[in-house]
Amino acid sequence: MQDRSPRSAARAPFAAPLLLGLGLALAGCGHPATKDECEELFAKSAEIELRGQNVTDPKTIADRTAAARATPRGAEFAAQCAGKRITQSALACVRKATTVDQFDKCL
Repeated sequence: MQDRSPRSAARAPFAAPLLLGLGLALAGCGHPATKDECEELFAKSAEIELRGQNVTDPKTIADRTAAARATPRGAEFAAQCAGKRITQSALACVRKATTVDQFDKCL
C-alpha cells in the first residue's frame, strides 16, 4: 500500500542526511556541482527515500519531490549544493544507487 500523505514530502526527511553527506563528499576534489547536478542529487535522494516507504508511482514520486524541493529544507539543500565539489564517479554511483545506504556510500 502506498503512503499518499503529504506529510513525508513536506518534512523532506531525506534532505538532512543528504546535506550532511553532500557537504562531506563535495568538499574534496572534482568539479563544482551544477544546478542540474544538484537537482539530480535531490531527486535521486527523494526517490530512494519514497521507494523505501513503498511509494512507487512515478507521478507520486515526482509530485512529492517537487513539494519537498519547495520547502525551506529543499531551498537550503539547493543553496548548499550549488558550487560544491563533486566527482563524476560520485555522480555515477548516485545514479546506480537504489538504497539510502548505497546513496550515502557514494558521497
